[in-house]
Amino acid sequence: MVSRWNPWRAVARRPDVTVVFDDPGEGNVGILDLRTRTITLCPTLLQDERRSTLTHELVHLERGSPCAPGDWEEREVARIAAGRIIPLPALVEAVKWSDHLEEQALELWVDEDTVRVRLRHLTDRERAELSQARAARDGLETSDGPTLAP
Repeated sequence: MVSRWNPWRAVARRPDVTVVFDDPGEGNVGILDLRTRTITLCPTLLQDERRSTLTHELVHLERGSPCAPGDWEEREVARIAAGRIIPLPALVEAVKWSDHLEEQALELWVDEDTVRVRLRHLTDRERAELSQARAARDGLETSDGPTLAP
């Protein structure tokens, strides 16, 4: 099993941060109040959604940047959070299991949007590693490495 970053353990190491379950406001599933260092999570989130949202809000806290959806900083926070909660070895294992986003999210214990963001921001090396994993899964790997399907 691949070791994964755990946002709840990260919060436990941060006595200056409070997590509450309450309405984060219209259109939000989580929000950070930098002044009070309080992360508010929607109480109806499923566990995978809580993990993803908490990770995202912790990255906002680290960067000191609460943001509005759609701006550059928000996209950067989403990229960092996805990379943190989905390390490459875990993503490779998920891809070996399925190419379906929903199934990958279940395997990775995150929401689908976090997987989507992680896949959108792969490096060339990461992309090559995922391609090799898919080729091996599909029986297209030779001793010299992956081959193209006929």
